[in-house]
Amino acid sequence: MSPSAAVNGTDVDARHSLDSRTFAPENDGPGVSRVEAFNKVLYQSGHSGKVLLWLLGISIGLTMFAYALDQSITSTIFTTMAASTFGEHSSLAAVSTASSIIRAISKPFIGKLADITSRPTTYTVILVFYVVGFAVAASSSTFAAYTMGMCFTSVGKSGLDLLSDIIVGDLTPLEWRGFFGALMSVPFVVTVPVSGFITEAFVDNWRWGLGMFAILMPVLLTPAIVTLYVMQRKGEKLGMVTMAGSRQDRTGPAELAGKTKGIAQWAKLSYQGLIDIDIIGLVILGAAFALLLLPFTLAKQFDGGWGNSGIITMLAIGFVLLIAFVAFEVYLAPKPLMTKNILQNRAFLAAVTVYTFNQTASAVRNTYFSSYMYVIKDWTTYQWTIFLGITTMGLSILGPFVGLLQRYTHRYKTMMLFGAGARMLGYGLLVNAGANTMTTDTGRLIAAQLIFCLGSFNVVGARVGSQAAVPHEDMATVIALLSLWSTLGSSVGSAVSSAIWTSQMLERMHEEMPATTPTSTIEKLYGSITKLRNYIFDDPIRQGAIRAYTQVNGLIVITALIFSAIPVIATLFMPDFYLGKQQNAITNTGLDGERVDMPQSEINNAEDQQTKWYYKWRDAYRKSL
Repeated sequence: MSPSAAVNGTDVDARHSLDSRTFAPENDGPGVSRVEAFNKVLYQSGHSGKVLLWLLGISIGLTMFAYALDQSITSTIFTTMAASTFGEHSSLAAVSTASSIIRAISKPFIGKLADITSRPTTYTVILVFYVVGFAVAASSSTFAAYTMGMCFTSVGKSGLDLLSDIIVGDLTPLEWRGFFGALMSVPFVVTVPVSGFITEAFVDNWRWGLGMFAILMPVLLTPAIVTLYVMQRKGEKLGMVTMAGSRQDRTGPAELAGKTKGIAQWAKLSYQGLIDIDIIGLVILGAAFALLLLPFTLAKQFDGGWGNSGIITMLAIGFVLLIAFVAFEVYLAPKPLMTKNILQNRAFLAAVTVYTFNQTASAVRNTYFSSYMYVIKDWTTYQWTIFLGITTMGLSILGPFVGLLQRYTHRYKTMMLFGAGARMLGYGLLVNAGANTMTTDTGRLIAAQLIFCLGSFNVVGARVGSQAAVPHEDMATVIALLSLWSTLGSSVGSAVSSAIWTSQMLERMHEEMPATTPTSTIEKLYGSITKLRNYIFDDPIRQGAIRAYTQVNGLIVITALIFSAIPVIATLFMPDFYLGKQQNAITNTGLDGERVDMPQSEINNAEDQQTKWYYKWRDAYRKSL
């Protein structure tokens, strides 16, 4: 490739676009052109365009505030309290595992729903799942009913997370993608301290807390629904298509855009949508993961434990289904989840490995971490909640700064390596060397929470790098697949944590508590951290429980440390694309569809590449070591 060709955009930055042949873009159709035309009008239409952009940004911000508030309280605090209320604290991971599987499998459904209908219609469906889920959980009379309700809300969480990523990808160039993507997490900076007060008010009345969310969610999501419908209507009036419209509007014939669809057409679109998301493959995959992972959380509740025939049957069927999934995807699926293009895309494979094992390590540690802190410290409910939120708040504050660094350095790989290494250090700080127990030292616990914040460098880079590696039309698919596998990774982490907890904790409590403690008392305390915390801090029973908790959580955090090493290795195989004004690094076109030229500083003379060792090492690093 000659320098002049690169400058003219005929083969821009090809040395970094290792997968450009894999994702060779097709000619832009009329739908793509109409979207780009509307983007141009939106950004250049003066005051009205700016007002609509600001309203969109604010309304999407409110949806993420709702998401942040939900994540800060219901997934950790309320679920922990509910499990203790029903005497099922040891089954805490079952909720997390089931919710994670539902959340993972629903990602492609939500993405395809947005394609078939529109973004605002999809937000409406998400809202319904949220309200119904919180209502069911708040009124539950059994822990199984509570789990079902939280699974409904998992669909809502899945949708908010996915749609915000897609909208940011639609509206931002690569150089700003990390910054604006990280801004979606800024609401956590507010919700963490606020959640402390909410938790303190509702910690003993979690049902009322969940009922509050059933009312709060419609208030926070409605502005986004209204704004996106307004944007869609504005595009229809101009004869153009917006990113709020359906895929039919965006990629179909211009004369059909915005037209009302009949029942037959809706049925046809729905059928094709189910084929496109590989519905059979998803069902098989979800069933396989459920049957393989839930025994980790349930084995101890069955007579004979792992030797119980029911557990053995679940595992056997799970393995058979996993093999069936692979066979179906290779030989039968009309549109496989992991197409050949995806499997050959090194950036995606590296990013999905980074995301998945980060999520697995986090889930291993976090599943019982709130319970651990609740027992080993005599903190107030507010102090406990704020401590648990330190990492979340730090990630949210640091994320936009990472995005700004990406904006001015135009690279991300070195920052990813730094972030992955920092996460390993954080897990290591939690382990008492030699004893293999988890630390109870407040200073080390807080230091670890703060160091985990540096993981933003890794996560933001993986997100931007994976989106840069595909053309615009494939971006939503890559985002959904990345979310699918990383969320399944989270369910694996919860199951692993549960296996360690259920196999070790009760035995350790028997060993560490006073010999005079009745077995029935120990079993009650094993099932409820609220009853355990009723004992004063210096009580021998409470101290025995603390020793048991440090031993078991030591094994858990060592497991998390091992998992956290994998993202460090995967990052080495991540390409280091140049982040410029292009929407992606494959087609190198901007948001308006125009070709984007690389800056002269990024174009090497061919002779320099051949003679200077620096360029050879640099290019090898940016591709893959």
